[in-house]
Amino acid sequence: MEEYIRHNIEEFQRDGKNFIFFNISGLTDNDQFEAFAKAAMEVISKYPLKSVYVMTSHLTFFDTKTKEVSANWIIFNKPYVIASALVDINGITRMVAKSIYKQAGREFATPFTTKEEAIRWLLTQDSVKWETIS
Repeated sequence: MEEYIRHNIEEFQRDGKNFIFFNISGLTDNDQFEAFAKAAMEVISKYPLKSVYVMTSHLTFFDTKTKEVSANWIIFNKPYVIASALVDINGITRMVAKSIYKQAGREFATPFTTKEEAIRWLLTQDSVKWETIS
């Protein structure tokens, strides 16, 4: 699991802005998801508040525990995130994601087909705009 986490939490900069891509699409159960979320929280907490743009891919499983872990992760991330996007999610996943964001009391992350589309959009978002929404 440690190797999966190391390869699927990608930190990078684009145009001087900090990005993290959490690729959770290969996880297969809630135990893996909880371990990944814990590691992800450790990574994001190294950043200053309101300093990072986040992208997250889709999961292939959902149940009550998945929603709980997701909501807790989203709530934890909130102080660090300027704006967030979802990558490669389908209609069913989008409905579940909306429910999770609502449970977390957060604005729904904007969905995109590709990571590059998400990056281009996130580069147009700024902390002043998102402080009024978050």
